[in-house]
Amino acid sequence: MSRPWKRAFGILLLILTLVVTALMVAAWTVLPLDHTSITIDGETFSLADLTGTHAVVFFVVAVAAVVFALVVALAAGAVGLGFGAIGVAFGLIVTLGTLALVASPFAFVVWLVWRLVRTAPAPVPARS
Repeated sequence: MSRPWKRAFGILLLILTLVVTALMVAAWTVLPLDHTSITIDGETFSLADLTGTHAVVFFVVAVAAVVFALVVALAAGAVGLGFGAIGVAFGLIVTLGTLALVASPFAFVVWLVWRLVRTAPAPVPARS
C-alpha cells in the first residue's frame, strides 16, 4: 500500500476503535452486570466483580475483539464482492463466446454474398 492509504487506514482504524470503546463504556455503565458472567476453562468470572487491572484487561480484549470482528467482516464482504464481479465477468465472456460461435456461420455467409455482389475494381494497367 502507498503511504496515504496506510495513513487513511490507520486513522479509520483508530476512529473505529474509539467509537467501539465509547459504545462499550456506555454499555458497561448503563447495563446491569449482576447476572452476567463468563466461563473460561471451567472458571466463572462475573463482570460485576471485575476491578482494577482485571477490568482494564477485559475491556481492552473486548474492544480488540469487536474491532477485529468488524475488520474481518468488512474484508469478507469485499472478497465476496470481488468474487461476484469475477463470476459476472466470466459469465459475460462465456455468453459472448457462445454468441460468436453461433453467429459465425451467418457472418461467413454474409461475407460470401458481399463478395459475390460487390463490383470488382477496375484492373490497374501495369506500367512498363
